[in-house]
Amino acid sequence: MSEQRRTKYDIYADIVDVISRKSVCSITRMSYASNLPIDRAKKSLELLVSHGFIKEIDVGDRKQYSATKWGLEYLETYRRMQRFFAALREQVTVNIPKAALPGRISTGNGGLDDLLFGGIPENYAVVLCSPSCDEQDALVKRFLEVGNENGEATLYVTTNPSEAKNYAEKSHSSFYLVLCNPHADIMRRNLSRVFKCNGIENLNEINIAIAGVFRQLDEKSEKPRRACIEIISDILLTHHAVQTRKWLDNLLPELKSRGFTTLTIMNPYMHSPEEVQAIVGLFEGEISLYEKESTEGPEKFLRIKKMLNHRYVEHEMPFGREESQK
Repeated sequence: MSEQRRTKYDIYADIVDVISRKSVCSITRMSYASNLPIDRAKKSLELLVSHGFIKEIDVGDRKQYSATKWGLEYLETYRRMQRFFAALREQVTVNIPKAALPGRISTGNGGLDDLLFGGIPENYAVVLCSPSCDEQDALVKRFLEVGNENGEATLYVTTNPSEAKNYAEKSHSSFYLVLCNPHADIMRRNLSRVFKCNGIENLNEINIAIAGVFRQLDEKSEKPRRACIEIISDILLTHHAVQTRKWLDNLLPELKSRGFTTLTIMNPYMHSPEEVQAIVGLFEGEISLYEKESTEGPEKFLRIKKMLNHRYVEHEMPFGREESQK
């Protein structure tokens, strides 16, 4: 420990330690061994002698110093406290049991799946409340990719034409896209399973597009189905809470009846708390991705806030860019 970082109690402990190891020690040797200038070493020694931690001994015309029982007790107590302080400085790791319960749909993220004991309960509608960030994008990406990799019917409803184009062109025949954007025509016209809307102003147009997806589903397939609805905040801004609730009240049961497990994305910072609660209350599950201050600065965390009638881990989980990719 460098001198500028030592407290006076650190220095006292260093002095007692040096003297105790040498049995009897001169001030010059002690000053050198404890990395103290001679004048500061002298002042510290005088204090320790006056409190009975160090004993002054006359050897000829020179003064020597030895540690007393009281000084050795101080040194032992100091060392014990340092071990406590070191333990408090260590990062606490929450060990989450890797148990996968039956009837769970993987989110594609190992950490989140562990919190959920294997994934989202099948046929559940879950809302992810999150600000716009890379970690949210990574969650959505993995949720869609896993469905595509497993050959599951996967529905993606978004306003983002660039991301939509990437998914539509790279995905299997079981991937369905509803793109709600007035510039949807930038998509290749010959892409099947792509349903285009002029935006989110006309909810009936979106309903018709989603109904088109339902008509194309393979009713003989026994594989799970998943949906990611990424337009809730846009709809809530345009149509407000009452209309948005009515729309979701019709859509969510329809998705459930057709075997979809639904992940919906909402940015709570774009709306009033009352509007957020009006929408969140419609879902069986709620996941929160948020940022808060830590000892390392701002960090993102993930927490399951509810999962109706199902078990989940209640601890928050650090969820930076590295964790979001796992």
